[in-house]
Amino acid sequence: MIIDMTTSRGFTLIEVLLVVLLIGIVSGIVLLAATPNDSSRLVANETERLADILALAIDESISDNEQIGVLIEETGYRFLSFDEKTRQWLPSTNSLLVDYELPSSLSIHINKQDNTKKMSLAKDSKKDVLQPQILLLSSGETSAVELELSAEDGSKQSLILNELGFIQLSTDSNEQQTQ
Repeated sequence: MIIDMTTSRGFTLIEVLLVVLLIGIVSGIVLLAATPNDSSRLVANETERLADILALAIDESISDNEQIGVLIEETGYRFLSFDEKTRQWLPSTNSLLVDYELPSSLSIHINKQDNTKKMSLAKDSKKDVLQPQILLLSSGETSAVELELSAEDGSKQSLILNELGFIQLSTDSNEQQTQ
């Protein structure tokens, strides 16, 4: 059987590429329309980052047999180590636990887990001594706190740290367990 090439027609390469391009553009538009706004994504990313660094700090305190504190400030957080000789909290020398400044559109609030009283966010005003609000002990125990990160537009996410060092992330609609 002989096939006549003049009568058989197919799609040209240009036509196939044009269809692929149109599918890509339409799927990109749908993806952008379905994703949440930038501030809620930023809050979620920063909360996950905080959960990861807290989990790392808990592991470091256990493995190094060191008492670690977390000082929550209005613009970010920093890690402190307890010096047994001077009996004071000093900035951490661990290269993994560095000071972190939140993006300017975010704020952080800390609450004790056993009650809703807000804790102070600054240094001890009496002696200008560093005093952490969260303790990560070498035994694996931690302070029970709830940290809430929120954006200017009202989107927020909470991180709950219990006494045994388990971290739970929650938003208004869902909850996740970490570590």
